[in-house]
Amino acid sequence: MKQFLFIILLLITSSLSSQTIERTVIGSSGATLSNVSGSINFTVGELAVATYSNGTAAVNQGFHQETIILKVKLSPIAFLQGPLTTSGTTTMDDSLRSNSLLPTKSPYSDGLTCETSVFDNTGNDAIIDWVWVTLRDKNDKSIIIASQSALLQADGDIVDVDGSSPVEISVPTESYYIAINHRNHLGVMSANSVALNTTTATTVNLSDTTISVFGGTNSVVNMGNGIFAMISGDFDENGQIQNIDTNSVIQLLGISGYNKGDLDMNGQVQNIDINNVLNPNIGKGEQF
Repeated sequence: MKQFLFIILLLITSSLSSQTIERTVIGSSGATLSNVSGSINFTVGELAVATYSNGTAAVNQGFHQETIILKVKLSPIAFLQGPLTTSGTTTMDDSLRSNSLLPTKSPYSDGLTCETSVFDNTGNDAIIDWVWVTLRDKNDKSIIIASQSALLQADGDIVDVDGSSPVEISVPTESYYIAINHRNHLGVMSANSVALNTTTATTVNLSDTTISVFGGTNSVVNMGNGIFAMISGDFDENGQIQNIDTNSVIQLLGISGYNKGDLDMNGQVQNIDINNVLNPNIGKGEQF
């Protein structure tokens, strides 16, 4: 009898030791509240739940909260030579948008997407194309910290995928070099590192003067109207405008649509892309 009871007790003990307890919340009521800026979950019984942040790190009270990701905010400004050449004004031509040629998915590696309604904006806020925004280390600009797709408006403003908000990137509050790249223009980078934070959007103008960009006059083209634009013609995106770019565009003459050979971005690959834009820029390259 004693032996039987011992065996039963051993089995019960083994069974108990194999159990695990998950962290969970069982409440009689609760809710999730959210808006465009964030959300909060709560249940009855969590009397002290708060989040504290210094802009670099965050601490949560309680465990019934979503992960909080801090993002710096920036509002870069840059212009592309191609669509400025087409428009002949201080705003870029938006033919790709107006002819419904812009893709809702970014052509860059992160594949971000936007709603088609974003392309309904006209005038200064009309979307010209996708661009690639990069943050580089303040002590070594060759080190890329983070990169992200964004949208370029006709007046040079670079915005998030909603078509209007500042660009937000998931990095801590810090100073960074800021670079902008485009699929057939030479990239530009800020001449100095810029302090970014998570509360207010920092404006970074890379088009108002040659001293605002790394490499100065070699990095941009003077459009003659107070705008210094990113240089068009880098078809193969190797950071140099060369004869091989010309040869590649020649093979595409007559094609229409969203194509890298369309250097003035009017929706067609034509001789004017080569004669007016590419050939005058042969030999130019990125300065970073």
